[in-house]
Amino acid sequence: MFQRIVVGYDDSPGARAALRMALELAAVHHSALTVVAVEEHLPHYGPVVGDIEDERSVGEAACRRWLGIAAATAERRGIAVRAEIRSGQAARELATSAVEYAADLLILGRSGHSGIWGRFIGSTAEKAARHAACSVLVAYDDDGQSNHG
Repeated sequence: MFQRIVVGYDDSPGARAALRMALELAAVHHSALTVVAVEEHLPHYGPVVGDIEDERSVGEAACRRWLGIAAATAERRGIAVRAEIRSGQAARELATSAVEYAADLLILGRSGHSGIWGRFIGSTAEKAARHAACSVLVAYDDDGQSNHG
C-alpha cells in the first residue's frame, strides 16, 4: 500500500514515535523509507555572517546526530533508509520532501506547543499536513507525555 514513506525526525519524543511507526509500516509494506531532518535554527538576535555560519554548523551537527540515531534504529530492524538534511522552515521542507520523493505517506511526530501558543502558531505537524500532497500520519509519543494543546 505504501511504496515510499518520508518521516520527519528530530529525536524528540514525537519524532521517535513517528520513526517507530514508519519502521513498522516500511517492514510490512516493503517501503522505501526516507528520514528527513530539518535545520532551521538561526540566531535570535541581529546576526553577523560568522554567527549565522556558526549556528548553521551547530544545527547541521545536530541533524547528522539525529539521522545517525534513526539510521541505527532502522538498521537494527533490517530496514534500509535514505537520510537527508534540509534547511529551511520545517513544515514546508517536510511537505516538499514528500513531493520530491513521490511519497505515498508522510509521517510526523507531535510534541508541539501547548496552550495558547500552540493554538496561535500551530504545530509543525499540523502545518506540514495542510501542505502535503500525500497521506499524512501524525504519531504521538506513546508514553502519554505529549502536549495536546
